[in-house]
Amino acid sequence: MTRPVIFTGDIFRQQPRGGITRYVLEVASRLERPAEILLGPHLSRDEALAAAPRRLGLRLPAWRGMHRVTTLAGAAVDAALLRGRREAIVHPSYYRDPAGLPAGAPVVATVHDMTHERHGASFPGGSPAAADPARHKAALCAHAARLVCYSESTKRDLVALLGVPGGKVRVIPLASRHWAGVTPAPLDAPRPFVLWVGERHAYKNFARGLEAIATCPEAEGHDLLLVGGGALRRDERDAIARLGLSDRVRQRALPDGGLRWAYEHAAALFYPSLHEGFGLPVVEALALGCPVATSGASSLPEVGGEAARYGDPEDVASLRDALGRAIADGRAPEAVAARRAQAARFSWDATAAAHERLYAELDS
Repeated sequence: MTRPVIFTGDIFRQQPRGGITRYVLEVASRLERPAEILLGPHLSRDEALAAAPRRLGLRLPAWRGMHRVTTLAGAAVDAALLRGRREAIVHPSYYRDPAGLPAGAPVVATVHDMTHERHGASFPGGSPAAADPARHKAALCAHAARLVCYSESTKRDLVALLGVPGGKVRVIPLASRHWAGVTPAPLDAPRPFVLWVGERHAYKNFARGLEAIATCPEAEGHDLLLVGGGALRRDERDAIARLGLSDRVRQRALPDGGLRWAYEHAAALFYPSLHEGFGLPVVEALALGCPVATSGASSLPEVGGEAARYGDPEDVASLRDALGRAIADGRAPEAVAARRAQAARFSWDATAAAHERLYAELDS
């Protein structure tokens, strides 16, 4: 029997957009077997949601704390619609208490990263025990029949830190979005700029990244464009001022067209994270030929290969050197070709096909 797959809407109920929502949408839309995303009330504004196999989606406006409302309401929707679905494979889109999943149905869980376990104190809320809903990760991993990780690095951490049997873990990498279908939307950028994409939590290493930029000779005269991550906090503004960068740092929320233009025109993407489960901005930048300076830790060398420049994420001088080399590399045709070739090693078709093979292991 070929089992249908039901993705729960957990992650769509917590954030308007992000790498995990993109992963679920890309995979669900490509599966050969029947699949649906059980959305319920949600916050997602991802454009790809319109074409995805979804059920009972009701988008609500996002405001501070709204994800608590959508999570509670979504749990009620799940309880009603998952009841008795023993024939389906249930794939939660984020960590959740397995007690709320239908009894008897095989479960596949994706471990997006092990950052809470490695750097939990850097998250809002403090320690891994306080993280919500990542506190359900261990229980969900124990309950699931199969687990997915995006990188060998995450698999190693999962086995070492949670004691998960390696035999039930499948490593399935992510991929860049399809830039060919995204029209570039030019930004007002009067000076050259270094690009930062995503959050600025402590494990993202923003403080050391600022120091590296402020002291990098190759970055002199360059702005720092921050895409996403929300408005700058007071402590971030203070650090920027202390380093003399106040007139060089800009923060923007950009649609895909603006992000494509930024990747295509940046002197380099700077991504010095302490820990990642994959590193989508790295592969997306490489796909557009953008120079990349990133961390040599966790999954990032798996993604960047020989096409990126690496630094020690705990050493400002090392990060400064990596950024300087990436800027100096520029966009010579041979360098651009090497970056695009590295990004082409990953594809969403391959990601979905690997999930299809995994689900087939649970058919009966």
